[in-house]
Amino acid sequence: MRFADDRIGKFYGFLTTLVVGLALNAPASATEVVADGWKVIEFPGIAPSRFVRAPNGNIDVLSDKSSAMLYRALGPDEAGRRYLTWRWRVDKTPPPTDLTRRGGDRPLAVHLCFKGKGREAGFMDWVTRAVSPDVEGFSRDHRCLTYVWGGKAAAGRMFPNPYMKDRGFMVILRGVGAPTGEWFMEKIDCAMDYRSAFGEDPPRPSFIAISGDSDGTGSVAAGTIATLTFSDN
Repeated sequence: MRFADDRIGKFYGFLTTLVVGLALNAPASATEVVADGWKVIEFPGIAPSRFVRAPNGNIDVLSDKSSAMLYRALGPDEAGRRYLTWRWRVDKTPPPTDLTRRGGDRPLAVHLCFKGKGREAGFMDWVTRAVSPDVEGFSRDHRCLTYVWGGKAAAGRMFPNPYMKDRGFMVILRGVGAPTGEWFMEKIDCAMDYRSAFGEDPPRPSFIAISGDSDGTGSVAAGTIATLTFSDN
């Protein structure tokens, strides 16, 4: 993703978490786009990626030199469960980029955000200013895990999110060489991954989001996410 100012370049993935070359006086907007509480966050100065919900519930994500995020709050029943599963498929991917550095693109990502402890000003402060009060309950001290399809790294690698310092980690689920046009099932242990990333027991997650991002490379990416489900086993 491209950044006009380091003060703003703290995002990706949640949620993000999550953003690029923005103007300080132009906050991001959150608008309802699909049913069941999902909303999209668009970033000023950046063409928004598109999220299209099919009748079967699948969500198609199309990024055309663009970036955006689709999110919703988690209900208490979902947040209390340990595992998250989903199916996804990528039909077109941007050129592989180094996601350990700012500016990387990826066709699909799933984000989990957890209420965390207070810290110094940074990424979450900007997100809070940008989208509040649209994103009710999302505060600057949230921590995020970002599960990624894309980038140059091999599957299984976990590393700090370059936009979030100690508040976020990326986990590569499908890396270099992952085939396009095929469905894959993922199952993650939210609690285990949180402990691996942050070294402590997790709080309950507060938000889930999906994103598509191709503006940094000026390319086109396309994929689909289906059946996001929380469970106890």
